Amino acid sequence: MTGRLIGAGVIACLAIAASVDGGQSRYEAIDRNDVAGVSGLRIINIRDNMLKTCYAVFLADSTDSADVTSRIEMTELHRAATARDQRLVDLLGAFEQDKSVFAGTMTPNPLKYDWQANTAQVDFALSALNNMFARLEQDLLRAPRTSMTVVPQACVPPERAPR
Repeated sequence: MTGRLIGAGVIACLAIAASVDGGQSRYEAIDRNDVAGVSGLRIINIRDNMLKTCYAVFLADSTDSADVTSRIEMTELHRAATARDQRLVDLLGAFEQDKSVFAGTMTPNPLKYDWQANTAQVDFALSALNNMFARLEQDLLRAPRTSMTVVPQACVPPERAPR
């Protein structure tokens, strides 16, 4: 995520530097093109006048996030909490029933019920985490996304102004 923010900052800086009129600007946008046949893909050729190098910046805007957002299923926490509570009540009832079956005999192993109760709590926690991750993923998919790749390329000498 921070890489994308840094990339957006670099592009903004390059765009600002390219728009400043002056013979000594470091970065200069040479060419900007949309790629035909590929929706949302742009190529910006940039010259670094200080280092005398050129770069092709490929920008791809994501446009298909609506389809993915509708496919995410979120677990309802209320149902998960109700299921957990019912499991714990059933376990408590089973423990009490096992304890009172035969008077004077050994009590049932409480670790068995403790383990099952912990399992119910962990299942609920996993449902809660699943819900939170699904919400985060939906938020990320709703946000506009741009991916960027910078590739060095051969420089064409800058055109000289007539004297």
